[in-house]
Amino acid sequence: MNRFFIGRTEVGGGGPPALWPDIDVYFKRDAALALRLVDAIREAGIATVKTAALHDPGLAVDGGAPAQYFVQGRGVVSESYREVVERHAVPLADLRRIFARVRERGLDLVVSVYDEEGIALAVEMDAAALKIPSSNIVHAPLIRAAASAGRPLVIDTGRSTMAEIGRAVAWARRAGAERLLVQHSPPGPPAPAADFHLRMMAELGRRFDAPCGLSDHFPGTEMLLLAVALGASVLEKGVCADGTAPDIDIAHALPASQLARTRELLELAHAALGRTERVLPLDRPRPPDRMGLVAARELAAGERVTRESVRFAFPTRGIPVEEWDEVEGRSLARGLRPGEPLSREHLAPRD
Repeated sequence: MNRFFIGRTEVGGGGPPALWPDIDVYFKRDAALALRLVDAIREAGIATVKTAALHDPGLAVDGGAPAQYFVQGRGVVSESYREVVERHAVPLADLRRIFARVRERGLDLVVSVYDEEGIALAVEMDAAALKIPSSNIVHAPLIRAAASAGRPLVIDTGRSTMAEIGRAVAWARRAGAERLLVQHSPPGPPAPAADFHLRMMAELGRRFDAPCGLSDHFPGTEMLLLAVALGASVLEKGVCADGTAPDIDIAHALPASQLARTRELLELAHAALGRTERVLPLDRPRPPDRMGLVAARELAAGERVTRESVRFAFPTRGIPVEEWDEVEGRSLARGLRPGEPLSREHLAPRD
């Protein structure tokens, strides 16, 4: 599998996954709020900010099927795509300020892109990676442009078939994307956990020979922890200011005050995975909770060691229990008292 760096994080090597707090749609054109979220991410000890270069309301036209999304307290809401995009499109000048704050704070920048202008701005601001959002997985010109920008490329696979994913990966690789990460993107709430199919994340990595990650849409951190166990290299999670009013994607966003604790939990989960084999020093002392052989009753010289004449007890003070097969049936050179440990000195020479 490909191993490479996105900013300061190596992906594909089995190391700790990078947490990417995503401020994308969570600051609603409020650049000052975006700057505060960047600062909160840094204060939480996280190295990367994920955001988007969505700047042109003209990306959505009037009419057509509406956007449908879940809002806490209201259920599924329908709204025109044009209205959604207008509420979230951020002028390039403001995006440049936000991206600059990320770099000033010493953080890595990952940017979802929707057009060539967004790609150019992300490259200008030294983004560590570009991301193709799931809505653009069928957008060959955009994928090719992003893949040729000389940055690691992330492809979000939400709502896509394996055939569509494979086609997008092929477009990207033919356009020069040598550093590619595929991202599993389960549905947002109120989808039940059974619809998240987290095993697909690792399968994407295997099938496309690329590091894998999770774009998490669950209202909590449980899926992030499971993704750590499944080998995710990147964990993307929406983050909003505490007390943000219900709106699109807020139901599964993480309040900024929970970022530090979430980072700690993910680090703990990865540390607990450990190695594939227990490594112990060769000269380690025998654990005291392992048993040895002791006389079950008064034993006389010449008797045979049998299951009736010997019992097992800890700690080991004579012959250890794992040597039973070598000892069973041997004659005793001298007698033992009940409960006395059986040692090799008690054994007569082999017949």
